[in-house]
Amino acid sequence: MKKTRWMTVGLLTATIGLAGCNNETIEDGQGENGSKQLSNTELLKKASNAQEDIKSFRMEGTTASDVGDMTVDQRVTVDLIQEPLAMHQTVNMKNPQDGKDLQVESYIMDDKLYLSQNDQWFVQDASQLGEMMNQMKSTVSTDKNLQLLKKYKDSWTVKKTGNVYQVDVDLKGDQLKAFMKDSLEQSGQFNQMKEVMDQIEYKKMVYSMTYDAKTYYPKTMDMEMEFAVDGKTDFSMKNESTFSKFNEIPAIKLPMEAKNAQELPGGNQ
Repeated sequence: MKKTRWMTVGLLTATIGLAGCNNETIEDGQGENGSKQLSNTELLKKASNAQEDIKSFRMEGTTASDVGDMTVDQRVTVDLIQEPLAMHQTVNMKNPQDGKDLQVESYIMDDKLYLSQNDQWFVQDASQLGEMMNQMKSTVSTDKNLQLLKKYKDSWTVKKTGNVYQVDVDLKGDQLKAFMKDSLEQSGQFNQMKEVMDQIEYKKMVYSMTYDAKTYYPKTMDMEMEFAVDGKTDFSMKNESTFSKFNEIPAIKLPMEAKNAQELPGGNQ
């Protein structure tokens, strides 16, 4: 049960990140050196159009998570092709039990999740995960996003610095819970998350996102989140990510050794 709850918390944080990273708004005004800022509608249109042009990209990041008295530090590299969905992810971390280096490599291809750990490959049906990601991506470039973010405009600050737009977000408590609820309802996932959401205390979410001022492609994202589950177990996360290699990944190939992967134990639990 605890495993399911923490997986759900992770999914909720990912949903927030997706909603924020693709649909920020900017108030009219003057930027640095007197340059005019884009209006909400103008930037949303440009960012949405740019998102539609992105066929593939690389994300590299570091994440430090504290769950109760356990700390997990990770280095993650993800190559992703959006249509048809294909992903290669490598996670390097310290085993929290014995402190040894641990690497987990995974692929998502043809609605299958392939996972390698300790030189052994496993496979699991990932069609549900694919559908979830499609629902998340469907939130991009819609009028609903603009309406959603207007409700929380007092928590968003944006400025143009040099060749990037920097978006800073600060949500906490009931406002964070309401934003999560609205985001999940918009993506069609609220009903399946409702029970767990009521067990979470929403402490804070702050992040800073930068976008290239010419291409409107994302460049960096720094995020910090804090939750508590059932009033007992604290969860905190700090993440620093960079984005690159836009439309430079023509294909993702599954290793030969993964083609004889075993069914993932407990995959349906």
